[in-house]
Amino acid sequence: MLKEVLTRLIGTTIVATGRAIKTHNLKLYDKNNFEITPEQYVVLNTLNEEGSLYQKEIGDKLYKDKANITRLLSILEEKGLVEKNSQIENEKQVNKVKITENGIDVRDKISPAVDAARREYVQDISEDDLYTCIKVLEKIQENISRKL
Repeated sequence: MLKEVLTRLIGTTIVATGRAIKTHNLKLYDKNNFEITPEQYVVLNTLNEEGSLYQKEIGDKLYKDKANITRLLSILEEKGLVEKNSQIENEKQVNKVKITENGIDVRDKISPAVDAARREYVQDISEDDLYTCIKVLEKIQENISRKL
């Protein structure tokens, strides 16, 4: 019985938490006059951590559809924060994307504020609880992936 109640609450709680974080980040970026959006930062951060990636790989890692990732990358490219290298592979045009030096500088400028915000999100939550939360969310993702 309790598991049924908790099962009904989990999706709503995940969505509400995601929206709270998104709202907080938008205010943080506005307050600090960052030149990019939180969504654009995630792209830069991914490229900084992973190195150059195909556009599709970025979309897959960030759970963004083709149109959304194309829009994000076009904006970042216009700002000189990423570079796209178009190639033909298996008779299809693919874009390999890498972060530029300017992109690294912008990312490095924003990262301390993002890291501080993340620490605020998890204050008063034990390492054990954080670990359990991550493992549960990963298991939910795995269960969903098997159904797709």
